Amino acid sequence: MAQSQHLSSAVLPAPFERPACPKCYAAMMLVSIEPDPARDLDLHTFKCAVCNQVFETLAAYEDPMKSKALGRWLQGDLHPSR
Repeated sequence: MAQSQHLSSAVLPAPFERPACPKCYAAMMLVSIEPDPARDLDLHTFKCAVCNQVFETLAAYEDPMKSKALGRWLQGDLHPSR
């Protein structure tokens, strides 16, 4: 049986904050991310599970295939993150 890769050895996603609902102040859930490559932004849509309020915000992102870290990794520069 093949062994699965442990999450601790994988690249972890960038953290994001779950906003509080502007209506009832409960923590909102991220329901969708829509990329906008023309502006290098993502549209994050959050929804409140308590009152169904919807909140949208723009967030900057870096294309992982164009990141400097990927280039160093592909060239064999495998060092622990700082």
